[in-house]
Amino acid sequence: MSITLLSRSSRSDASTPPASPLAARAPRAWWRDGRVIGGVLIIVVSAFIGARLMASGDDTVPVWQVTRDVAAGAVVNSDDVVAVSVPASAAAAYAAADGLPTARLSRDLRAGELVPVSIDTAVPDVRWVTVPVEPLHAPADLLPGERVDVWATQADDLAAATPPRLVLPAALVASIDSEAVGFGGEYGVVIEVAPEVAGELLEAVRTGAIDLVRVPVVGDASGVAS
Repeated sequence: MSITLLSRSSRSDASTPPASPLAARAPRAWWRDGRVIGGVLIIVVSAFIGARLMASGDDTVPVWQVTRDVAAGAVVNSDDVVAVSVPASAAAAYAAADGLPTARLSRDLRAGELVPVSIDTAVPDVRWVTVPVEPLHAPADLLPGERVDVWATQADDLAAATPPRLVLPAALVASIDSEAVGFGGEYGVVIEVAPEVAGELLEAVRTGAIDLVRVPVVGDASGVAS
């Protein structure tokens, strides 16, 4: 008589049902993931803002900027200005650098200021008087477009040290002819004057020595380009 012995472990394995297989989780579509959508939106908005900033930085217009002090009433030339770029939104107030301005300046301009847009005004009735100036009797670096006080000292009173008199205040220098030199080394400075004072200036030139004193330009700092 034979007896079959079953181990305990065999009985346990026979009574335990087989484990169920793990269910496979279906992958979630990326377009339903809020984090992915948010990241894409941030990238798109950042690229759009950057493109707008770059486009606005390129939206500039060239205008004229004076390179030296120029007085009101003067007409600038190519030696007085340089083209600079300004935002298109502010360019309407200044002279476009597509041609030199032909109108007279309506106010004094300091070096570095932008030339304001020309305003049509009546052409003034003026005369140009050439004044002979001896060396060291005018600023050595005097240029057209500046203003000077014209002083005269009577020739027969030089030894008596008679104080000079002011003949014409703040006169506009129209041009300077440094190549035409007189016997005493004088050079010609053309002064712009009103018709009624031309005679007085000519009399001062004929009867005495002339001194030109520079009048500083007082500009508007708000027009200086940064």
